[in-house]
Amino acid sequence: MSSNGSAPVTPGPPASGPVLTAEPAGQGRGRRRRTQPAGAPAAAPAIAPVKTRRRSGVLAAGIALVVVGALGAAYLTQVVGDTVQVVAVARDVQPGELIERTDLTVADVSVDPALRPVPAALLGELVGQRAAVALTAGSLLTDAAVSDQVLPTSGQSLVGVALQTAQLPAEPLQAGDRIRIVDTPASQGEPPASTPQTIPGIVVSTGPVNDSGLTVVDITVPSGRAADLAARVATGRIALVLDSRER
Repeated sequence: MSSNGSAPVTPGPPASGPVLTAEPAGQGRGRRRRTQPAGAPAAAPAIAPVKTRRRSGVLAAGIALVVVGALGAAYLTQVVGDTVQVVAVARDVQPGELIERTDLTVADVSVDPALRPVPAALLGELVGQRAAVALTAGSLLTDAAVSDQVLPTSGQSLVGVALQTAQLPAEPLQAGDRIRIVDTPASQGEPPASTPQTIPGIVVSTGPVNDSGLTVVDITVPSGRAADLAARVATGRIALVLDSRER
């Protein structure tokens, strides 16, 4: 016993239960004290979530892209819906050659009143016919571009006429056009006092402008006028006149 009459206190093992932690004065009022197991590490301080700011410009740009994409899809749907299948040329075919199945293909094109290509349903009827004009791969096939006859036909001759741009009409020539080759006076010369000589013909094909700036037009004319036309072409003093396309 101790000198003051009380029993001695024997120290015991450390308590294993929760330990009360004291808070600074004035901060624990009105709140329950937190408890944590003895020996447990201190809890990490809570991190406040980072607040992100929305950028109105980026949001507006995203909305605009969505709208543009929707409009583009609607336009493509409309365009595809207005297409028809027609016959196109798959390989080059020279005038007068027989047309084979491998020379032709089917293409989807937009409806255009100015175009008159052969419908794809008639492709089989074109095989075995002859090219009335030069058929270029990638072009659309028209009725005037094919013929069931050999060109030139009996009594006709094919003449190539090389012309400058000023000697041709601005309207592009088409196969089957009826034309006249007209004599013209010399440069800076006086106009003829009488009606100039002409040679009628029919356009078979028109080539591209060559390096000399000339366009070669293949024309069928009566065989008796072929030599006369060839001689006039050599002088360069001619002009091509396109006659009416009405039939």
